[in-house]
Amino acid sequence: MKVGIVGLPNVGKSSLFNILTSGSARVDLYPFTTIEKNVGVVLVPDERLERIGAILKPEKLTQAHVEFVDIAGLVKGASQGEGLGNKFLGHIREADLILHLVRNFSSGDVPHVFDTVDPDRDVDIVEAELAIADLGIVEKRLEHVRKEPKSPEQQLLLGALEKARAALVRGARPDLHAEEKKALSELGLVMVKPFIYAVNCSDTEPADPARFPATARKTALLFSAALETGMADFAENDKSEMRASLNLAPEGPARIVSRCFEALDLIRFYTVKGPESRAWSAPRGISALDAAFMIHTDIGKGFIKAEVVAYKDLVAAGDFQVCRETGHVKVEGKSYVVQDGDVLLIRFK
Repeated sequence: MKVGIVGLPNVGKSSLFNILTSGSARVDLYPFTTIEKNVGVVLVPDERLERIGAILKPEKLTQAHVEFVDIAGLVKGASQGEGLGNKFLGHIREADLILHLVRNFSSGDVPHVFDTVDPDRDVDIVEAELAIADLGIVEKRLEHVRKEPKSPEQQLLLGALEKARAALVRGARPDLHAEEKKALSELGLVMVKPFIYAVNCSDTEPADPARFPATARKTALLFSAALETGMADFAENDKSEMRASLNLAPEGPARIVSRCFEALDLIRFYTVKGPESRAWSAPRGISALDAAFMIHTDIGKGFIKAEVVAYKDLVAAGDFQVCRETGHVKVEGKSYVVQDGDVLLIRFK
């Protein structure tokens, strides 16, 4: 799963990136610090995987992960080449989800590109630029599709493009159904992807969502990058108390990772084979065959069957072989829909 981080310059994208990934993205006090994209991986805490490890005792446990991509700050006019943002939009077109980071703190040391702090205004500016950039792609594709023969597939694509164009002209996010999104998937439209919002607040003044009502209504997560950096060595209970005193999310930026899973409606399944037990993130509704290809192309190509046991049954039995003997292991074919918490042992030739 890949998450693209967007926002104006100097909102704290690289600071958040470093907090989430323990990375070393460059953080300075002037716009466009991020000249090249930063990419980092966050491991997803997983109590179920830990329990599976305690039962099966593999040599290695591998957690599911989320990949974060941090690009240069977008400015007004980015879609027409202002600043550096337009150059790097391609880095997030392959993202599964967009994390829009907004600034809600004042600092004489960290200038705001508009001199005043206004999260609702900033959200509108960034998303207007994203919409304009997407609109250019949609209109270019429309030119070709209107000239092509109208098969059922092309009719679906044409309808999706026209619906997307109508929304993007207004600066709005297109409201598309699943088949329309699939038809447009190869275009990598940013405004079609799911969004989550995070507001980077002061580390000294309590956050007041009434000052940014439109952004707050998007269920934005409130945190403070400066506070998190200053609390790096604090105990978890102390961190939670400090966040609560400033009206911030008690879990801090770590909550962003779980928000990503919720927004994408992902499941986690587990594989147990040889020396490694591993967690995998996958779209809800994934088939056993697609899961096999996710694990390894050769496993997908040689798929014979999947032995499946529910996590709760494995924990109750305390052993995979005992689950077989008690009838809790199901043998499934390619079309089986993998469930959240399934433990898979895939047989292949």
